Amino acid sequence: MPSSPPEYEDAIAAATAHRDEPKEPLVFDDGTWTDDDISYCRQQARAAAGAADERKHLAVSAGRVGLGSPGSDMIERSAHLLCSARRKPSHLCETYWRKQFIQAVKNYAADFRDVSRQSYWTDYEVGRRAKEATGDTDWQSIADDIRQTTHEMAEMHAAIVTAFRSLITNGIIDSDDFGIFFGLGIPPEVAALIGDAKRVKRVCG
Repeated sequence: MPSSPPEYEDAIAAATAHRDEPKEPLVFDDGTWTDDDISYCRQQARAAAGAADERKHLAVSAGRVGLGSPGSDMIERSAHLLCSARRKPSHLCETYWRKQFIQAVKNYAADFRDVSRQSYWTDYEVGRRAKEATGDTDWQSIADDIRQTTHEMAEMHAAIVTAFRSLITNGIIDSDDFGIFFGLGIPPEVAALIGDAKRVKRVCG
């Protein structure tokens, strides 16, 4: 397969390169959720959305918008959910924040279900597995679907699943909270997030 010009490969690499998550400052989880915590998670969400918009710009500049990718609005909501789950998680023992979080998880699960059904997500998964198997980078495949934000979404989804299951394991969130009627009929997209997570202790009183 003929290779792309170096400058084109540079543009593609810039639009698809891994971006390290900002390190979260250490905070004492005292069960509170203050204005500072709210502000911090909003800032994290906006920063993630800004990075997604930058990637979109790089993709357009490279001349390949591709087959699509999760929008910066979804990236922002997902980053906010992740921050809410990982920063002082015991604040979710409080009924008010717990209800908000549960609804946010339901909304995210539905959003991710829709994303996972898109052709660009299938292409991304096929390309990722091929790269893991061969160690090679197929620049043409990347150029065909430059994946402006797909890689971030994949990594963020993995982090959300890990954080969410940890909340269940610690007894902060109960899987029955997602049942349609008295814990029954959990939507399949939420069940996929829950997996085989079970409560092993109870952080909340």
